[in-house]
Amino acid sequence: KIPCYVYVQDLWPENVEIITGIKNKKILNAIGKMVDYIYRECTKIFTTSESFVESIHSRGVALNKIEYWPQYAEDFYLPKMKKNIAEIVDSDAFNIIFAGNIGTAQGLDILPKVAEILKGKTKKKIQFNIVGDGRYKNELVEIVSSKGLKDMFNFIPKQPAIRIPEFLAASDAAFLSLNDSPLFAKTIPAKLQSYMACGIPNIASATGETEKIIKESSSGLCSLPGDVEELANNIIRLSEMSKEELEKLGSNAREYYEAHFNKQLLLDKIDRYFH
Repeated sequence: KIPCYVYVQDLWPENVEIITGIKNKKILNAIGKMVDYIYRECTKIFTTSESFVESIHSRGVALNKIEYWPQYAEDFYLPKMKKNIAEIVDSDAFNIIFAGNIGTAQGLDILPKVAEILKGKTKKKIQFNIVGDGRYKNELVEIVSSKGLKDMFNFIPKQPAIRIPEFLAASDAAFLSLNDSPLFAKTIPAKLQSYMACGIPNIASATGETEKIIKESSSGLCSLPGDVEELANNIIRLSEMSKEELEKLGSNAREYYEAHFNKQLLLDKIDRYFH
């Protein structure tokens, strides 16, 4: 009889199938039964995206049992004065940063394809700064090398989270991408909140929830997953914007964050449910 609250950040068994590649119906059905039991027995379900509400409801869970409660960024994710740092090796370039897990789900294989289009075609040199580690990193490094694109990529080892705002402040835009999948269209990756909290323009290769937030906030440009040409065009558009235009996109991102993902606002909201 003790109240039990669940916070759903990934949809199962869908996420298991996509991330692990497991297709065995017996395994997926067993996980599905476990998930249905958890949903049925808990008092309240909170989700990280509005799309998750409908997905969980479709499993037979009453709508009044499910609440959208997005993730927030920790307090150290704040806008900082633009300042060069040693790791961002070419401060004169238009620096685009990706910070986080370098896995297959992130869809970073699009970047070398985009770089091939951009090479020598932009007024300003484009530099992709990839901060982090993951199972796809070595393969990505090899692709970049084999295509002769090493001058456009800067791979930086995984950093303490508290340093990420420094890297964002030294960059002109932050990149976010996800593979083309119905599940990922429903997902809001936590890095989006971190980027927005730091007040930096967004450039994304994504659809669904991520696309909706970037458009609603007027904080950057978004192309569909896998659309290499459109992503390249969006990067060119950003790189040709004035300092004031980029600053406006960044301030829009921060304002949207404060209105929708502010930590204290969300903690106050959850308190009301617990009381």
